[in-house]
Amino acid sequence: MTQPAAADPARGSWRRLAVALAAFVLLPLVPGVMRIILPIEQTTLLLVAVVASCAVVSWKNGGRFFLALLWVAVAVVVLVSPAGPVDSPYNWLARGWTLLLAASFGLVSIVAPTESFFPRALSAIAVATSLGFALVLVSPGGPTRLSSSMNTEFARRNEQSLAYFRDVTSQPGWKTLAERSPALQTLTDDVADQLETTIKWSSVIVPALLALESLAALALGYALFNRMTTVPIGPPLGKLREFRFNDQLVWGVAVGASIYLLPAFAEGRNAGLNLLVFFGMLYMLRGMGIMAWVSRGPVMSFLLVALGLFLWFLILPLAFGLGLGDTWLDFRTRAQSNAR
Repeated sequence: MTQPAAADPARGSWRRLAVALAAFVLLPLVPGVMRIILPIEQTTLLLVAVVASCAVVSWKNGGRFFLALLWVAVAVVVLVSPAGPVDSPYNWLARGWTLLLAASFGLVSIVAPTESFFPRALSAIAVATSLGFALVLVSPGGPTRLSSSMNTEFARRNEQSLAYFRDVTSQPGWKTLAERSPALQTLTDDVADQLETTIKWSSVIVPALLALESLAALALGYALFNRMTTVPIGPPLGKLREFRFNDQLVWGVAVGASIYLLPAFAEGRNAGLNLLVFFGMLYMLRGMGIMAWVSRGPVMSFLLVALGLFLWFLILPLAFGLGLGDTWLDFRTRAQSNAR
């Protein structure tokens, strides 16, 4: 078997990876907004399938057969378990997309073994999306049935979250606290309103949210597997402060914004919005990388995180602007050149 020209496995911080994995797996289980933002609520489904795909690719490149067999067996058990209501279309949609994504990532990893993670992940998502769209077009009901299924699933989760909050706020102990602190009752009402508002948008941008969730699952599964194997399937993930990508992706933002905003493309506004959200989030992440690069000291990093928690409505647009501007200004390279 041919070994890919990959770097030795990077034994990065297990603590940071563990925190990211815990957040990815546990947050969708908490009643609230995350349940109606992530199209596939069972994030373990995606994560296990991605790791199994990585294990198979590693075995093909000379890795341990037992490790590949173990993860494939775990993936099979997870995949045959229901995702959501047993008789719902979402149950099949979630498992079908998971298989497409894992298979596409494995295929791309075999074809381009020396490619870095991000281009590999984008290619896998593009392949899975193309195959999925083709399958939807030839299936009964087509895109309309898919949209209806996701709307029903989001509505189910939203109702469960609202029922949970109603149950909590009806408890005597909570009522006593609310009487003592009116701000607590206001916060509860705001959460309920936020759920209702979020579901209206999340139902429209399911493709973008699914692509972003899949990108996160691929990154976490890729990093997790490369830490547990002696035969990594590619270069390790880079640090956030070094994150950048091909500047040609700016056309995703430009095309998405044009379709969404221009009256001539009114019939395709939803498609434009999905492109804008997906590529906009990528540039927002790139902008956060620039912020992390600027605030490399522990004090500045702490301040940045604190600002992000309390002033996210300012930090996120700023990050998007920095990421988009970096396409032409290349802040980090220019600053390093000036420092020499």
